[in-house]
Amino acid sequence: MSRMTGRVLAASLAVIAVLSAGCAQGGGERAPSTQSGAGVLRFAYTAFPSTLDPHKASTAWDELYVLPVYDRLVTITPEGEIAPMIAESWKKKGGKEVFTLRSGATFHDGTPLDAEAVRANLERAMTAKGSTAASLLKMIKEVEVEDGALAIRHTGSEEDLLNALAHRGGALISPKAFDNPDLDRKPVGSGPYQVTDYRRDDRVVYKPFPGYYDKSAQRLKGLEMSFVNDDDTRLNGVRSGQYDATLIRPEQADTARDADLKMEEFLTGLVYQLNLNTGRSEFGDQRVRQALNHAVDRRTITDKLLLGSCEPTVQAAPAGHWAHEPSLEGAYPYDPAKARQLLAAAGLPDGFSFTALVWDNTAFVQLGEAIQDQFKDIGVEMKLRPMSADQSIDLYQNRGQADALVSQIGVAGPDPRLITQQDYLKGGLNNPGDLTVERIEELAEESAAATDRAAQQAGYREIAKVAAEHAYNVPICNRKLYYAVNDKVRDFGKLLTGFDDIRVVGMG
Repeated sequence: MSRMTGRVLAASLAVIAVLSAGCAQGGGERAPSTQSGAGVLRFAYTAFPSTLDPHKASTAWDELYVLPVYDRLVTITPEGEIAPMIAESWKKKGGKEVFTLRSGATFHDGTPLDAEAVRANLERAMTAKGSTAASLLKMIKEVEVEDGALAIRHTGSEEDLLNALAHRGGALISPKAFDNPDLDRKPVGSGPYQVTDYRRDDRVVYKPFPGYYDKSAQRLKGLEMSFVNDDDTRLNGVRSGQYDATLIRPEQADTARDADLKMEEFLTGLVYQLNLNTGRSEFGDQRVRQALNHAVDRRTITDKLLLGSCEPTVQAAPAGHWAHEPSLEGAYPYDPAKARQLLAAAGLPDGFSFTALVWDNTAFVQLGEAIQDQFKDIGVEMKLRPMSADQSIDLYQNRGQADALVSQIGVAGPDPRLITQQDYLKGGLNNPGDLTVERIEELAEESAAATDRAAQQAGYREIAKVAAEHAYNVPICNRKLYYAVNDKVRDFGKLLTGFDDIRVVGMG
């Protein structure tokens, strides 16, 4: 079994795609909790899932909602180890990775969870219409059932495969539920918890699955994930006992401490970023994209607006991660004069204007306004169009009908292979303009096929340098997250430092 040596900085809560505020409107008058009593975790969160179908999830925070319901072949421990889940063991045999599955596991509807069911799930994740998990599993070339075991032929390293299978791309749905029209809100998995109540833009309620094979993973007597958009409402809810844990803004930390709440803080691999659609506006010109990178004063934004809760960056992998390229530390210094020179060279001496979508909560709008203000110094007018995260992602990523998007990127790990696929290759979710750089395509193929970490590191670090040179987007900073929890919650830190699966959390 392989250790996830790259998980020095946990970005595992890539499920968070908000600064600390909700991504959509909501959180008015709320119905009372549907669960109460000892052992029930009531978690007030800042966003609602796009779907509970793990293979079609379209937002970064969906995994927090879906993973309690869905087992995978393997998981990732809080210490960064790949560990068994439905697969009890695995080994290389005849050019394939062969998984021996635990016996007796069933889906919530009673369907046996065997190798054929896993094969069907991987095929669905890779080929179903609307699947967003296909890019996670691109290294898989063939899936077969051999003598009750599951055999996967793949490219790249074993670690890449196992990491992909630990995420939603490897989530196991009952095959009988594949075509259920309500699978997006009535999931049928095999995990420790079942959904009992789903209220759109309000809450998702879970109870333990009585037939689950691992009782140690059912530390909660119940779970209630509530969507609360307003920062103060969430924190006040924890202070009053309405909720047990919530995500807060950095400036709320003192208030939380004064209320004797425990603070959990960690640095992520999530990046605040202005995403540029190279198929629209003036963004097809590399010099324009470089100009915008020089026009942003990252340090001022992180210190003044974000109160030090973010580290300036121009690349996806955070400092300390094996794919982080140290030579980029000084790239794109704040230099408005250089930015104006680049615009003039691109035939835009008087600047230009474009419209950026921005997630419609105060924090993201403020981030957009800070970038907007700095762009004015080089004659660039960035108009802001606030809307919900779901709407903006659909317009920008899926339809390619927006110039730019002020948002957050990041995946668990972070996984440089997935970052490369989504951000830098044709067809990537974060590359709606299909910007293509031949050198990155070559490096991506070589790095994905590499089986040792040294070769992977060299390849992905070179990709980071080439991507920065071509200025695909305008990264701002790696963010920190802050949570307030009451004294009943146990091991919440494991959720933050490990993997976005709430089954590691308990209640006292």
